[in-house]
Amino acid sequence: MTTQIRASPRSLARELRARQFFTLAFGAIIGVGWVVVLGEWLGQAGPLGVVLAFVAGGFVMTLVGLCYAEMATLLPVSGGEVAYAHEAFGVEVSFAAGWLLTLAYLSTTAFEAISVGWILSALLPGVDVPGGDLAIGLGGMALLTLLNYRGAKSAAAFQDLLTWGLIAISSVFIAAGLVFGDAANLRPFFRESSGWSGALSVFMTTPFWFAGFNTIPQLMEEKAPGVPLKVVGQSLLLSIGSAALFYCLVVVACSMTMPWQRLLDLELPAASAFEAGLHSPLLAKAVLVAAVLGLLTTWNAVFLCASRVLFSLGRARILPQAFGRIHGIFGSPSVAVVFTGLVASVLVLMGRQALLHLVNVAATCLASGFLLTSLGVIRLRTTRADSARPYRVPGGRITAAAGASGSLLMLLLSLYLPYRGAGGRVPIEWIVFLAWAVAGVAFWLMGASIREKMSDSERRKRILGMG
Repeated sequence: MTTQIRASPRSLARELRARQFFTLAFGAIIGVGWVVVLGEWLGQAGPLGVVLAFVAGGFVMTLVGLCYAEMATLLPVSGGEVAYAHEAFGVEVSFAAGWLLTLAYLSTTAFEAISVGWILSALLPGVDVPGGDLAIGLGGMALLTLLNYRGAKSAAAFQDLLTWGLIAISSVFIAAGLVFGDAANLRPFFRESSGWSGALSVFMTTPFWFAGFNTIPQLMEEKAPGVPLKVVGQSLLLSIGSAALFYCLVVVACSMTMPWQRLLDLELPAASAFEAGLHSPLLAKAVLVAAVLGLLTTWNAVFLCASRVLFSLGRARILPQAFGRIHGIFGSPSVAVVFTGLVASVLVLMGRQALLHLVNVAATCLASGFLLTSLGVIRLRTTRADSARPYRVPGGRITAAAGASGSLLMLLLSLYLPYRGAGGRVPIEWIVFLAWAVAGVAFWLMGASIREKMSDSERRKRILGMG
C-alpha cells in the first residue's frame, strides 16, 4: 500500500473514534496506584469508609467533568485547558495553564516510566534486566515516543488493547473476591479509631485518583469525522463513573478475601489479598498483570497530553513555533512528541524519590486546570452565550460554580497535605512549585519577541485550530 504524503499539513490527523476517547480516559484514571495504596486507604477509613469516600469523590469530579464536557464540545481543539483559558481569560492565563500542565504531564510521564520496573519485578521475581528499572523505563519511553510520533491513531490502538485487557483481567479477580470471599470480613465497616474522619481523609485524596479524564479535551481536534461531539462529552463522564465503580469493587472484593485488618501489613495488598486469603497465586498474578496494564495506560495517555499541550502553545507562538509543527505523513505533532520523550527520559534519571515530589506538585497543577476550566464555563456562558454547545452542563452556572468550589478545595488540599506531611517545615513541593512559577514568569518575559511575531487575532485562530 502506498502511503499518502500530505505536504505540510496544517491540521492534525483526525482518526480517533468514540470508544477510543473512553479507553484513553479510563485507562489514564485507573493507573496502578490502587494496587499500592489499598492498605493505606483501609487503614484510614475501613472498607465502607473508602467506598463512601470514592462515591463522594466521584460526584465532585463529575461536577468538574461536566464543565470539561461543555468546554471540550464548545472548543474541540488540541490543548484543552490552554484553549479554554485563552477564550475565557486571555493569553497570559492561557500560558499559565499550559506551563503548569506541562510540568504535571512531563513529571507524571517520567514517574510512570520509573515505576514500571518496580511492578514487573513483583510480577516476575528473579528475572533480572541489565540496567534494571532505568533500562525498562527508558526502553518503554522510546516505544511510546515512536507510537506517538506515528500519530494518535497508533497510540489509541495501543491504549485500546491495554485498557480492555485491564478491564477483562480485573473482572476475573473482582468476581473471584465477591463470589469466594466472605462478607463477614468487611466488618467493622469503618476504621473504629478514626470514624468519619478517616473517610474524609481518603476523600481528600480522591481528585488525584480520578485525574485522567482530562485526557479527552487534549485530543478533541483529532476526533474522526462523523463522531458526534456530544458522544465524546458523554465518554468523558462515563470514564469518571466507570472509574468510581472500579475503585469501589476492588476495595470490596479485596476486603472480602480475609479480615481486612490483615491487609494493612501486606506488601502490595491488592495482590497479596488473593494469595493469602483465597490461596490463589494465580489471582495474585492477575492483579499484578492488571497493575502493569494500568501503569502503561496512564503512561501512554499522559504522554499524549504532554505533547498536545506543547503543540498548542507552539502553534500559537507562545512557545517556539517548532512545537506546533505537524508531521507530513503521520499528522502528529512530531517536534512536541520527540521533546516530550527526551525531557521525560532525562527526568527518569532523577530517580523515584525526587520524582515523587514532582508528582505531588502535579496534583496542584491539575487542580489549577480544573479550577480554570470550571470558571471558564461561567465566564463563557456570558461572553459567548449564543455559541453552539453540543453538550451543556445541567444546571448551568450553578453546577459550574459547584465544580469550581470543588476544584478550589482540591487545590488548597494539594498545597496543605505536603505541609502537614513535612511536620511544619516548608515542603519540597512548595519550593518546586514556586521555582516553576518563577521560571514561567521569566520565560514569559523572555518570550515577548516570539509572541510579537503574531497578532492577537491570528493567535486566537491558531489556538482554535482555524489557521
